[in-house]
Amino acid sequence: MLNDRSFCVMLVTPDGRRALRASTEREVALMAESVLRRFERRTMAVGFSVAGPDKAAGARIAFYLNDVALELETA
Repeated sequence: MLNDRSFCVMLVTPDGRRALRASTEREVALMAESVLRRFERRTMAVGFSVAGPDKAAGARIAFYLNDVALELETA
């Protein structure tokens, strides 16, 4: 369950759904990046959503993960 101070990234991968939770945006972003790296050259098949207490932080996480996905897709 998402508490009022944690961030959550929900990933939908070819292998199934994963919910990642952490108390900081950096921690949850790194956890999500680790999952994305397992799908190098197939990251466009991975969807994700971000939830958390700070909308600006959520947007930063989403932009970061989009950049990582694009980098891995073209690697």
